[in-house]
Amino acid sequence: MLKGVYMSSNVDIASNALQMLGAKAINSFDDPGAGAAAAKALYEPLLTALLTNTYWRFAIKKASLNLLSQTPLNEWKYAFQIPTDNLKIEKAYHLRSYQIYQNFLYANQNTVEIDYVYRVPESLFPSYFELAFTYKLVSEFALAVTDDANKNQLYEQKFRLALADAMAADAQQHPQFAIQDQPFTDVRFGGFSGDWI
Repeated sequence: MLKGVYMSSNVDIASNALQMLGAKAINSFDDPGAGAAAAKALYEPLLTALLTNTYWRFAIKKASLNLLSQTPLNEWKYAFQIPTDNLKIEKAYHLRSYQIYQNFLYANQNTVEIDYVYRVPESLFPSYFELAFTYKLVSEFALAVTDDANKNQLYEQKFRLALADAMAADAQQHPQFAIQDQPFTDVRFGGFSGDWI
């Protein structure tokens, strides 16, 4: 960690959200009181939902899956171990079809490469994501801690605006491919050109 650079923890983010709501700060999810109890119950589910319901460039890993020795039942030929930190598979390369069963991916080819979402540590949260997530926590804490529907609605609106800004900022973390004129392939494939992203 660089000297002078502050990195948030899960407790820091939850505590900031509680203070925005006007509730007491916490030092641990096991502190007494409604704030810590709400943070302990809601933090991870809300984070997982935000990471998996929207595409985030910063939350993606690549992996070549390990082929397992057992042969799946029925229509599949090969079984692969899904990484233990996987939250959601975003893309499987060069696969016509596959199926996920528990922690395994079944396919009919013997190599599989994927892009997947993982549980990013707080130290790697971009500031735009942390702000949006904090507003989401405040919105949910408003009902769980203070039963304040007005603050719930206010911070849900703030979350929606911050989420839009965060998605726009995150989309700029990878280059856009320029569309190139390819008259022969354009005719053959109905006018589509360029790369799929």
